[in-house]
Amino acid sequence: MEKKQHSASIIVCAYNQAGILEKALDAMKRLDYPDYEIIVVNDGSTDLTKSLLEKKYKKDNSFTIIHLKSNSGLCKARNTGINAAKKEIIVMMDQDCIPENDWLKNLLKGFDSENVGMVSSFSSESGGTSTAFPRKVLHKVGLFDENFFFFREDSDLVFRILDAGYKTRRVKADFQHLHQQNKLKNLFEFIRYGIKRVKNHINDVLLFKKHPARAGKFLDVKFGFLANPWKDFGAATNLWHPKGKIALSSPQGITFIKPKTPLHIIIIILGGILYVLAVKTARLYGSIKFGKLLL
Repeated sequence: MEKKQHSASIIVCAYNQAGILEKALDAMKRLDYPDYEIIVVNDGSTDLTKSLLEKKYKKDNSFTIIHLKSNSGLCKARNTGINAAKKEIIVMMDQDCIPENDWLKNLLKGFDSENVGMVSSFSSESGGTSTAFPRKVLHKVGLFDENFFFFREDSDLVFRILDAGYKTRRVKADFQHLHQQNKLKNLFEFIRYGIKRVKNHINDVLLFKKHPARAGKFLDVKFGFLANPWKDFGAATNLWHPKGKIALSSPQGITFIKPKTPLHIIIIILGGILYVLAVKTARLYGSIKFGKLLL
């Protein structure tokens, strides 16, 4: 018996990366798959994104273009795309990800099993880019929680899918992640990026409050309130995965300082410690904001 051919709505949320967005959308247009649509949600971009979408893609029947008046956050943008989707499977893809021609075909193979609520080629624990959901599952468990705005919203949704009794799967579906942030030009941009990354961890508390058991395991919470400091240190020093070599970096693929000399190693270690303290401070603020202690 032949496997069912699933239809798919690919949702791409765009914000101020017109050059990379064009590469991503052109690659999606060439996918080796018979039944899919591409929904682009422009989340209040201030660069050439709106002009690009209007001139190049709006008249193409493969694309649905939606412009939000202001930057409303990834959750709002994704939910807008989901509500506009017409196909059976909802696929989330970041604007800086370039799929291989067989990416969608391989991703959707994950739904060949029964009772699957999420398939990802990025992470089976937290979803993220290159992650797909049956539309009926999303409408059953709820869409992205817009209180998160950005960061940990994927984990929250995956946890709700698991709580509803569905399975998650990770498959091999190749794409290239270009990481525009690798082009940080100066110290000011580095500091701004670092502050943004630290502030994101306020949402750790909201995730922990909503899912104490699952989030406690995911964040490696000790003594009921303390996220493992080594895990935070590893996130800043490239030691978060087994094959990682020490460097001052971000899990998003950005390397700031490599261990070229003993002095560099000392700076990397001090930077990692500073990051741990900053993240703990952000979580303390989140604890006050959300009424749940997590450091």
